[in-house]
Amino acid sequence: MEKVLLLDLGGTNIRYAIVEKGRKTISGISKKNIETKDLDKLLEKLLTNGSEKILNLVMSVAGPKFEETIEMTNRSLKIDSNELKKRYNLKECYLLNDWESIAYGHAFLNSQDISNVINKDASPYNKNCLYFGPGTGLGLSILVDERTVISSEYGNTNLGAKELIGEDLFNTNYFKSIEDTLSGRTISKIYEIETKKYLNTEEIFLRAKKDDLIAIDIIQDFIARLAIILSDLTLSFLPGKGIFLAGNLIRSLRDFINIKLFEERFFSTKDGAHLELLKNTPVNIITKEHSPLYGNLNYFNLSQKD
Repeated sequence: MEKVLLLDLGGTNIRYAIVEKGRKTISGISKKNIETKDLDKLLEKLLTNGSEKILNLVMSVAGPKFEETIEMTNRSLKIDSNELKKRYNLKECYLLNDWESIAYGHAFLNSQDISNVINKDASPYNKNCLYFGPGTGLGLSILVDERTVISSEYGNTNLGAKELIGEDLFNTNYFKSIEDTLSGRTISKIYEIETKKYLNTEEIFLRAKKDDLIAIDIIQDFIARLAIILSDLTLSFLPGKGIFLAGNLIRSLRDFINIKLFEERFFSTKDGAHLELLKNTPVNIITKEHSPLYGNLNYFNLSQKD
């Protein structure tokens, strides 16, 4: 049976799995922390798969897509699907933006894969979904009418960054883009500024669970900024079927969300018809791991029907 290599390359880690063509489930997912220089060696090993040659590759990558090329924003790397197809003698080779893949992965979600934050009983006012999540960077994509996916480089825009982070932190020159104010490195950098000690996000979450007040305040401020941004994005894109937050950082944040405070920031300064739109837009967290890989699989399956 012909097989497909599904691969998700982020700013820090790479995740991958091999599935038989036509399958709708994934097993045996692996994760590695990989340096850019080692990617070709890993691809060659995976596509060979012992004595069996893999003929199909679907790869999601953290970076903007131009035709068949993606240049990563958090690695010094440019990937071209035509070059990969030729180099490894592939039958099919597809490149997707990582948040494009997350949107395509929605087809594999069921009720237990989604945790509601607010507006659980809202009635859909159209068929659009918005996917959003901070991690190494900040991702956003839109699923329009349940079939067309639009990816975005919203995280690298600058408008509103100063208002979100506050003038004092903005003036440190670390927080110039929206991504700078709402990604994993935001939490670490603010903790470092306030304590003169660097910790990664996992260490800061552990400290918050042990009642470190500085860590708690930083996380709560982060969640407040998240709610404000989601409010504005709701009015920008009108995701009538809901907002879906994804990624490891979001899943870690879930236990720290104060629903009352989140609602205050999400609904603040809005009234009339705009407030009604916000009240009818569910905000959810995707609890299913490896969403981009499932999106890659769905994209491949859809491509075979064309």
